[in-house]
Amino acid sequence: MQLFRLKVQAEGKHGLPEFVENHYIRFGRQGLGDLSAIPYHELAAKLAAVYPEVQLEQQLAMHILFTQVMQDGDHILVTDGERTYLGDIGDYYYVVECDNAEEDSAHRRGVTWLQQVAEEQLHPELAAFLQQDGELGQFHRPLIREQLDRLLAKLATAAAVVNGIDDETISEAIAILKEAMRSGDVERRERAAIAILQAAAHMNRSVALE
Repeated sequence: MQLFRLKVQAEGKHGLPEFVENHYIRFGRQGLGDLSAIPYHELAAKLAAVYPEVQLEQQLAMHILFTQVMQDGDHILVTDGERTYLGDIGDYYYVVECDNAEEDSAHRRGVTWLQQVAEEQLHPELAAFLQQDGELGQFHRPLIREQLDRLLAKLATAAAVVNGIDDETISEAIAILKEAMRSGDVERRERAAIAILQAAAHMNRSVALE
């Protein structure tokens, strides 16, 4: 899946509580019409009529992201700078009654909210993503859900990743296994060596998922 971010207001008509309560997000300029299948050059021409040249490239990229790049099942982090929610994105839809300056919410996607995220616990890579410029953005690589879960919490040490066991306990266990590897019992040495190799492989897989 792809991961996106969206910066919104804290309160008001387009505030975070509105989106969380009503299970949708909005992005896009009013007066553009339905953007679900609009050709790139046509959208560029419409945006050029309302945005100065210095903003046009970024606005075009964000409109394309929201209306055509995002797919059902992708995930999004929506933040107002204080609170952040993770959601599962639905399809783009157009609400013609809201395509005006007063409502300004014609371009929408349904969202199934999954959890509120504590920003202070985010992995640095994800925290930096949320701080990037622009109202809307896309994470630089696709993720599986297990990888995303790991990014939603700061990196633990490799030892802590292994079933939540603390460093001291793991160090003691490894010391015992190393001692067993020096045993005169061949079978005992083999079992100890296998246990150490299995633990190392498990930790390497956990770190790779980060």
